[in-house]
Amino acid sequence: MEQRNRLFSPGQWIFIVSAFVLMGLFSGLNFLFGVFLNPLVDEFAWNRSTASAAYSLNMFMIAFCSMIAGGFSDKFGTRPVLIVGILIAGGSLLLSFFIQNLWHYFLFTGVMAGTGRAAIATPVQAFIQRNLNRHRGLATGLAGSGTGLGILILAPLTGFFISNHGWRLSYLYLGVIFFVFAVPAALSLKPQRQSMTGGDGSKQSPARQEEPDPILPEASMGMREILKRRPFWMIISSHATDCMCHSVLIVHLVPIAIEAGIPHLQAAGLVGVMGLGTLIGRISMGVLSDRIGSKWALFTTLTTQTLAVPFLFWIDSTYAFYAVALVVGVGMGGHGTMYPVVTREYYGPKKIGLLFGAFITGASSGMATGGFMGGLLHDLSGNYTLSILFSFLTGFASLFFVLSYPSRVKPSRKEEVAHPAAQPAG
Repeated sequence: MEQRNRLFSPGQWIFIVSAFVLMGLFSGLNFLFGVFLNPLVDEFAWNRSTASAAYSLNMFMIAFCSMIAGGFSDKFGTRPVLIVGILIAGGSLLLSFFIQNLWHYFLFTGVMAGTGRAAIATPVQAFIQRNLNRHRGLATGLAGSGTGLGILILAPLTGFFISNHGWRLSYLYLGVIFFVFAVPAALSLKPQRQSMTGGDGSKQSPARQEEPDPILPEASMGMREILKRRPFWMIISSHATDCMCHSVLIVHLVPIAIEAGIPHLQAAGLVGVMGLGTLIGRISMGVLSDRIGSKWALFTTLTTQTLAVPFLFWIDSTYAFYAVALVVGVGMGGHGTMYPVVTREYYGPKKIGLLFGAFITGASSGMATGGFMGGLLHDLSGNYTLSILFSFLTGFASLFFVLSYPSRVKPSRKEEVAHPAAQPAG
């Protein structure tokens, strides 16, 4: 009885913690473009749209490689794909020490970093969805909350490194930190035997199923049929527009605050505050999704993110910027938890790596577009007003796409009686 009351088995706690570390490194590094932006622009005299293009290239590489990485993890397992991703992503940090011109910057922080990080994020998220039945939203939130802690720790740490040692040594230090934590975490991700172990760590038969069938009937069909159906395109569109919304802020919130008169060191702290919000959103929306379902938990978190953006038009105090960063972070964190859960709930576990990789492709395309548009609109207008407006409108669009998701139809009592085998055994 004590074993059955556990949330997760000891083995599941190990891979949740390992995923926590890997997702923390993944998101923490992705959020650092804004911290490095001003030092690089100052040293090389690049304009903001040019420097932001490296972030867009990074996101495009994540978009291009995520489906490949997800498909490989379905076929070969999570750990081989992770190790390749870690070598490439960590190498990109170490090589950034040697940046001398724009093409170095694009190659190391754009192409290499994006390729390596795609082979980390997608397999890790797919691993969680594939290896858990019970409390999946909570587990996804706990593992994904590493993104918030990673940002919260790495952002101020990087700001300290840059202030005291310069941006070159900062990249070098981050590369060493990355390898020290990522390699042991990747080696700790061992799949659970679903035929033997339940979500509570108890023994169960292969026939035992603790969750309903996937929402979409096409889940059992091939990818060609899935691609023909409207829900796939609604999910990928909500992911893309949602990421356009917050990528503007990931790259440009620090420069927005600096233009509003916030001192550079305090402005750099916004990334850490956003990370704290991400941590809160990851866990809270995971718990909420276990109660109200993935669709409405996702709608809640995207509403939180979107409604905070317009306040950037008017605020000019440090505390107000911190409040907006916290709320936006909560929304972003919830979004990060919900899309893996949406993928599993709507399509089941069989193609989870490939499908989540496809949705990450849409998300990363949105991230690339938003980051670049934030810089381009600033260069065209001379301020960040149009960039903030673009962020808000794309966030608003994401809400309409989520509302178009199909909802699960509750079975009637007759159907429940007619299918007693669907109930948990024992």
